[in-house]
Amino acid sequence: MAGVQSLIKWLVKYVLAWLLAPFLMLFSTLAFVLRVFRTPAILSYRVRKTPPAVLQDSALGTHEYARVGSSQLRLHYVASSGDRDKPLMVCLHGFPEFWYSFRHQLKAFGKDYRVLSVDMRGFGDSDKPPAAMEYKVDKMAGDIVDLIEALGYRSCTLVANDGGAVIAGQVATDRPDLVEKLVLMNGPVSLSAVATYTRSHPKQMLKFWYNFFFQLPYLPEMYFGFNDLKRLDHLFRSKRMGCRNKDAFTDEDLEAYKYAFSQPGALKAVINFYRANGSSGAASLLWNVGKEWLSGHHPPAEPITAIRCPSLMIWGDQDGVLDTDLAREMAGRVQGMKLEIIEGASHFVQQDFPDTVNRLMTEFLNKP
Repeated sequence: MAGVQSLIKWLVKYVLAWLLAPFLMLFSTLAFVLRVFRTPAILSYRVRKTPPAVLQDSALGTHEYARVGSSQLRLHYVASSGDRDKPLMVCLHGFPEFWYSFRHQLKAFGKDYRVLSVDMRGFGDSDKPPAAMEYKVDKMAGDIVDLIEALGYRSCTLVANDGGAVIAGQVATDRPDLVEKLVLMNGPVSLSAVATYTRSHPKQMLKFWYNFFFQLPYLPEMYFGFNDLKRLDHLFRSKRMGCRNKDAFTDEDLEAYKYAFSQPGALKAVINFYRANGSSGAASLLWNVGKEWLSGHHPPAEPITAIRCPSLMIWGDQDGVLDTDLAREMAGRVQGMKLEIIEGASHFVQQDFPDTVNRLMTEFLNKP
């Protein structure tokens, strides 16, 4: 009897999750297509030709460019004003974001560091390769390594949020000599680590339904762009996803994001990151979950021993996409990583509660 109950529990908990995640994708796709069919005009969005004033605020720093790697891909970054001999801090944004995500950190740490907030390939004013496979994690991490070295630095403090955390984790793994300290915010240490967590957490699998949707051609770009980039309003201001501090994200901030993602190729680059790093991942994840639970064998969560530098994870517990338990899993897989959970903060924690984030960062960075 116990075996039957266990089987029923497994079926309800896991099989439904496998079925519901693709179903949510299909339902959302159908709802979107029907809405477009009723009102075709909502597919359009206005290309902003002039950057809003907040993106040209000299208090944030100066806009600079560098060509990196053998491809000579051009990266754009904003560098805090100050002495170039100061220690380097490199900030990597999430998806869909750009350098402006770290505006508060540019101001807060510019006194003691040469802070660079980078537009990673495909984002902001950096080059946007058209092919999806150009957005693989290893290539994007390679850009950051090349940038640090091109600017003449031997090491840095690496700070990242959301998908940028995956890139930062890859840099710290591949080139430990370049990363003195690592700060990650509401983002996984690696794709393999989040896949391991998701295998045993159906709730997280359901939250990742959009990974299925993003594998489709054309529709995801249309989805982001419809109704003059209305999706960005939802991401940064909705009850489920948006900043909880209502003063954290102004109309001007929202327009800055709409300016960045109205540029040619910008929406495609956002989706291509998911296509490049999850083109077969969604289906294989479901397959592997099934095999593991049917066999009763689950791979151990081995520590990510390649990351040796002092590290800090800051996590807003009101994240609409990533479980707070995922933060505990990530922190537990990196030797010595400290975890700080900010109650009431959203996925965009460094924009939502910048004073708290900056204080936690300062305490961590000042610790020997």
